Amino acid sequence: MIHRRHFLQAAAAAASLGIPVGRAAAAQALTQDQLLAFDPVGQVTLLHLTDLHAQLVPMYFREPSLNVGVGSAKGQPPHLTEAAFRQAFDIAAGSPDAYTLTAEDFTALAREYGRMGGLDRIATLVGAIRAQRGDGRVLFLDGGDTWHGSWTALQTKGADMVGLMDLLKIDGTTGHFEFTLGAERMKELADARPYKFMAGNVLDEWKEPVFTSWQVIERGGVQIGVVGQAFPFTPVANPRWMIPD
Repeated sequence: MIHRRHFLQAAAAAASLGIPVGRAAAAQALTQDQLLAFDPVGQVTLLHLTDLHAQLVPMYFREPSLNVGVGSAKGQPPHLTEAAFRQAFDIAAGSPDAYTLTAEDFTALAREYGRMGGLDRIATLVGAIRAQRGDGRVLFLDGGDTWHGSWTALQTKGADMVGLMDLLKIDGTTGHFEFTLGAERMKELADARPYKFMAGNVLDEWKEPVFTSWQVIERGGVQIGVVGQAFPFTPVANPRWMIPD
């Protein structure tokens, strides 16, 4: 793995030419090793993946141009878009973060930066971090909206995605729109995983927890408590007949 100083040297060279680091990467001016290099600190590296929506290949993703907040929420995060969003979080126009997080000037920035995502790229990143730190110092969690959202996930009722998450060796997950697969299928998939499916706020008709609420995982000699809460508005964000109970 190339040391961080090499990445900084490349970044400085790009900056001296007036090219932001993100644009240098987009133009293939930085190597994969340089992009993956980082200085690990502390005893544990925490990795978190969320909202993959079963999308496996790089794709163009455009954030909404409008997000209406009501009452006291009006004009407050997360009800900010475009320039207002950038200004609130001090994001430079035309930057990789602006492209990723807003729809501002999307067509031009999409031509410049290209597609985002790709599970193979995520696997490469995770593999590089584990190789540098060792499995015993990495905790990898998934935030849900992972088993749902593509044609193949629909046809396999989530089987394709749980198989891929198993291969990534995540340490725990929770649920979001996965519940549209149905209660029985959710329980079947969750119970078969080698990691914990944590969703303490999901109760049955007797008001008893359906899934594990939390777990303690040791990494790097540290005891880490992980609490899982499924998306609380799932019953009103989807057709109720899909999750009647």
